[in-house]
Amino acid sequence: METCYVCGGDAVLVDEPREVPVGNRSVVVDDRFYRCQDCGETFYTGDMGDETLRRASTAVRREEGLLMPDEIREIRQRYGLSQADLERLIGAGPKTVVRWERGTIFQNRTADTLLRVLRDHPEVVAELTRERGPRVAAGERVSA
Repeated sequence: METCYVCGGDAVLVDEPREVPVGNRSVVVDDRFYRCQDCGETFYTGDMGDETLRRASTAVRREEGLLMPDEIREIRQRYGLSQADLERLIGAGPKTVVRWERGTIFQNRTADTLLRVLRDHPEVVAELTRERGPRVAAGERVSA
């Protein structure tokens, strides 16, 4: 049992479907959280919030037919790129690829399409690497 941070009452662990906002939408996922038996407040502890975001992002990816985190990681690793290298290559913000690969956020359709192009066309990766100059990991695996 946990103690409620609002009223100090006893909170119990609950598993139930719940609507979770993710991006500009929301999805219903099986969620695990604490609920105070006195005031009804709900809250997460530790990594519970990240786990909920992963479940919600996975649900969106499935609904939208987007690449999954392991598929994004495989694309990046195929070319010997770090996460920061891939961000520079595609013009994504800092830690975007980290979050995609952790599964806590999902990529939009445009980014997903670009990732698929990179996956299927190594010559595009090589050209973008020449133009944008991301540092390539040892082995110089980026080639057309």
